[in-house]
Amino acid sequence: MSCPRCRARKAKRHCPALNLDICPQCCGTEREESIACPLDCAHLRDARQYEKLVPLTAADTPHPDVEITEPFLLQNQTQLILLTNALFVAAATADNTDAEVRTALRQVISGEAEHPIAAAFDGRLRELLAGLTPEAQSRFWSDETLKKLQIFLLRLAVGRDNGRSRGRAFVAFLADHFERTIGGK
Repeated sequence: MSCPRCRARKAKRHCPALNLDICPQCCGTEREESIACPLDCAHLRDARQYEKLVPLTAADTPHPDVEITEPFLLQNQTQLILLTNALFVAAATADNTDAEVRTALRQVISGEAEHPIAAAFDGRLRELLAGLTPEAQSRFWSDETLKKLQIFLLRLAVGRDNGRSRGRAFVAFLADHFERTIGGK
């Protein structure tokens, strides 16, 4: 049977996004471009291991004036885990792309929350803070720490850009992190 995408090569891979068998070449070239691949696609997961990310230059680094050190991240590891999981919950509700997540993070950092992901992330963060006493909130979350951790997440998102129009490498990273920290894997 020939590939329904190119009609030239033999269809050898099942594509869960299209619910069709397609050829490996179409899978590779159309993955996260014209095909909105689900995160659990085996071919997408395998490809992530060999994927070349778009190099991050100093000019591309979000908020280069903000210094985020390893000791800072270690000191605020619990808050970072909570923020990362809150971002995953906010972003995982649909087939959100990495570009949409980056837009949402930029909005949250600037104090806006217009994008649906930004609003969901902000709402999730408010829920987390509501569960703390005012004293714990002030000890556990300072505005400066929160902003730095959000900038760190934005830098991670920019650094994981695979350059594909429907790229979801950062969303997959968030899903993996969520499974390891919340799912117990």
